[in-house]
Amino acid sequence: MMSDPELIRVALRMKDDGNLKFKAQKWKEAEGMYREAYVHLETVKNDNKELQDLKKTVLLNISVVCLKSGDFRETLLNCGKAIDLD
Repeated sequence: MMSDPELIRVALRMKDDGNLKFKAQKWKEAEGMYREAYVHLETVKNDNKELQDLKKTVLLNISVVCLKSGDFRETLLNCGKAIDLD
């Protein structure tokens, strides 16, 4: 089992990899990286504002790639999750 700092570090790396895929317009690959990052963030035990902000960012990134790929239902779903965090 990974520690909270390790989970966050892995999630940040996945988010960054997703950003690279996004810039290359590889929407589904970017979405996969962002979703994996979010799964890691969901397992962090110690919740704080920085974690919530990172989760929001990842959810909004998922929303954007879903929008780009035409999956409007998932776009709205993930935007709603991000709003719920704030």
